[in-house]
Amino acid sequence: MSREIVREWHFWLASIMTGVFMAFTYDLLRLFRRLVRHARIIVDLEDILYWTACFGLSFTLLYYGNNGVIRFAAVLGAAVGMLFYALTAGRFFVKWCYFVIDRTIGRLLRFVKHFFVGRFHKLFNKIRLTCAKKRHKMKLYFQKAAKGRKGETKDGKKHNKKTKHKKRTKTKEKTAAVSPRQE
Repeated sequence: MSREIVREWHFWLASIMTGVFMAFTYDLLRLFRRLVRHARIIVDLEDILYWTACFGLSFTLLYYGNNGVIRFAAVLGAAVGMLFYALTAGRFFVKWCYFVIDRTIGRLLRFVKHFFVGRFHKLFNKIRLTCAKKRHKMKLYFQKAAKGRKGETKDGKKHNKKTKHKKRTKTKEKTAAVSPRQE
């Protein structure tokens, strides 16, 4: 084979490996998002940074491998590399890594949270409950009702008297039948 054909094959393989690397990097980003909660704006900024880095990597590949000429073979090679990764290792990578991290580091973090934070949480709850039991003694003065006007005080404001609840006897109350209106 001639040197030019070998060079084209190397360029083709480099573009495929670039596609695999870009897909793998995005899976790392997906794993990070799954482990650490993000706000929507942060996810958008991460995507912008990711695609900017991918553009820079593709530009570098084209600049050094093909003298800056954009060719369909380079774009197709990157797409084939991404597809190859997605159909093989990419299908299991995020799930498997999340499972391993959750079983190792996740258990450790949950244990620390339960052991230390749980202890302090109980302490803070006791303090809060102790403070809640303190009651302030307040003296309430009610105004006397004005003579002759039911429900009002001397200054004319309405006054609600608290009525004591009387024990009801077990007597049957008679109810009057309501007749329809006569027109």
